[in-house]
Amino acid sequence: MTSVWLRWLFVLGLGLQLSACAIGKPAPQATTYVLEPPAPALRAARRPETLRLGKVRVTPAFAGRELVFRLDDVRYVADFYNAFLAEPGAMIGVAMAQWLEASGLFKAVMQADIGTRVDVVLEARVTELYGDFRPGRSPAAVMRVQFALVDLTGVSTQVSWQQTIGRRIAVPEASPEALVRGYGQALGDILMELAAVLEKAD
Repeated sequence: MTSVWLRWLFVLGLGLQLSACAIGKPAPQATTYVLEPPAPALRAARRPETLRLGKVRVTPAFAGRELVFRLDDVRYVADFYNAFLAEPGAMIGVAMAQWLEASGLFKAVMQADIGTRVDVVLEARVTELYGDFRPGRSPAAVMRVQFALVDLTGVSTQVSWQQTIGRRIAVPEASPEALVRGYGQALGDILMELAAVLEKAD
């Protein structure tokens, strides 16, 4: 099913481009998606710090708005007709901040662009963000994030905790909609593990 869907995607894309050029009309707009994790079920004991989420960075291979599919061990493809509504780093950053605020883990959680004085900053870098649609494998949404908690309360800033958390979420089919839903679940699971660890961290 995966290979058939991908072949259809390439043929459709080529056909749409050729037909648009032939009749002098612009190429069709991409279908856009928003990545949203499930609401937090965790009600952690509140830490006394105020936290700001740093700007979430995404490794260059996955930083574009287009959804990325893995075809084999070395080949990846970006789908220009199915894309995130905004840059994935910004979208994931907003979702993370909102989720952490709702979880009650910290006294308060600030977005990256808010300059209010805070006690700690959570830095995050997304190193993997793709649909694993390789033939012979069950389709899956893959997400991996490197986290670092930076303490600003001392004389000098220092990293008090760091860890990489990843998830591979099976999706029912190799389609853009299923993939984005899988991303949402993956991000929710990652944040649940993050909150559980930070609740116990000094």
